[in-house]
Amino acid sequence: MGLQPGRMAEGSERLYWMCQCRTTQNYFVRSAEKHFSYTGDDASFLEEHRQELQDLGVSEEEVLKDLRRQRQERLKAPEESLQRVQRIQNEYTPLRPEVYKLDELSYLQDGFRQLVAEMRKPGAKVISGAKERKILEEVRPGIWTFPVFTEAFCDQLECELRNFHDSGLPRTAPNTMNRFGIIMSELGFCEHLLDPLVFEYVNVVATRLLPAFCECLDSYRAFTVLYEAERDGDKELAMHYDNAEVTLNINIGGTWDGGNVVYYGLATSAEGPPMEATLRRGWGVLHAGLELHRATPISQGRRHNLILWCRSSGVRNDLCPMCFKQPIVVPTNRYYHEGFTVPPCDQSSSISRDMSTDDLYD
Repeated sequence: MGLQPGRMAEGSERLYWMCQCRTTQNYFVRSAEKHFSYTGDDASFLEEHRQELQDLGVSEEEVLKDLRRQRQERLKAPEESLQRVQRIQNEYTPLRPEVYKLDELSYLQDGFRQLVAEMRKPGAKVISGAKERKILEEVRPGIWTFPVFTEAFCDQLECELRNFHDSGLPRTAPNTMNRFGIIMSELGFCEHLLDPLVFEYVNVVATRLLPAFCECLDSYRAFTVLYEAERDGDKELAMHYDNAEVTLNINIGGTWDGGNVVYYGLATSAEGPPMEATLRRGWGVLHAGLELHRATPISQGRRHNLILWCRSSGVRNDLCPMCFKQPIVVPTNRYYHEGFTVPPCDQSSSISRDMSTDDLYD
């Protein structure tokens, strides 16, 4: 995951943070199609959820087995991410090395570069002017679509990702809900491709279109998701919100029926009428991370997307967007951090003792 580069004092090392709720909350249990909190205490979990599990018709033991597995995976994930990165660096040879460095003229659509240039200008008419020129569309208040990548770049990126997938080198699910995809930082896409894309382009648009949700985008988590009707891939995605202040969802390939994204309003307010956004290839959908959304079942074909969970430390240092509390942070590494920059709470959490403290520094 990318982090906005900044100058540090000579001899100092950057420490990365995540909220301890990463290991206690938002466990998605596929058999129940629900998220749960789980601390590792089976008895307490069943005391709280036994009746709910019975009403859902799911096995208590199967749910607990799933939760135990996910908890162990989360506890080990930071250390395992470092191991994967090291192996990829040592063993993987890119097929299309050029796609790891942003070529603005070749990779970004003219409309996107024009949009960013317009958004850099002051004045209230900038947004309406971009809408009139069809380089910006407002699906509904708070949800925006615009062109991002060229078709040629999408082809090259998909080719490179397919090559990595076929290499047999280790990869992991991007999150508990999306089982198939690639974490872009582990493959080396951040420094020269996604860092400039997020910090020089997406930041300009996001702070202009969604100012209530971000002060400045200074880190992000980037990953791909793959929906396929017949082969490996997820078929649908349950309703959720993202661990981000702002999300940019870019379609990079595929033709399909069904499987579109439906939006329902902010998780912090009453749900509104559902609104579906069409995901054209190379186009992105920008929305607040708190926007509730889901992917409807894909019935035919495939849909391949690049997801950018964009984060603003000026917002999340005060309130974790996943537990809605002042974050209690624990140390992690650069591939697993959540964008917190200043420990706002006591770090002496028991969770930190469960996690490896090796290689926490960059």
